[in-house]
Amino acid sequence: MRLPALVLAALLTLTTGSLQSQGFDEPAKGRLAENPFSKLRGISYFFIDVITVDPRPEDGDLRQEIRDGIELEMRRAGITPKEYNGTNPEGSTPLLTVEIRFDRGLGRYAADVTLFIRDNATIARNREPVLAQTYVQTKKAVGSSDATLTKEIKGRSRELVSELIEGMKKVK
Repeated sequence: MRLPALVLAALLTLTTGSLQSQGFDEPAKGRLAENPFSKLRGISYFFIDVITVDPRPEDGDLRQEIRDGIELEMRRAGITPKEYNGTNPEGSTPLLTVEIRFDRGLGRYAADVTLFIRDNATIARNREPVLAQTYVQTKKAVGSSDATLTKEIKGRSRELVSELIEGMKKVK
């Protein structure tokens, strides 16, 4: 009767040891809770781009106002904004992009505001620089008209940039 219990205990010990050696000793939640800002350590400047999906001519002012607001927040935090060159995205890194995806319809005024950062990364196999997305955050903006939606989009983009700056300060 003691022999099967001893064999079971030995198998359980071997399985646990094997899982620990593979990095499964931490709870899954601990592995997934990696600080998203740790990949941004050491960044002191950003190239800034604001894009709208399905751009309309009247969205140009909105893009410029958001870009100006981001630059102001960055300068206040001591992070240097640089002019983005759209013809050479590989040379314009780290690139902070705010993407606005509108969801307009009959009586529906909503948008997804996404802030993502792309930076050069080197893959060990080929040593070629490639753009890798190192940070992404999205917020939903909802309004009752185009004017209120525009205000909400500006507010959500400011929130995203503020959260980014606060996170970067905690990592330094």
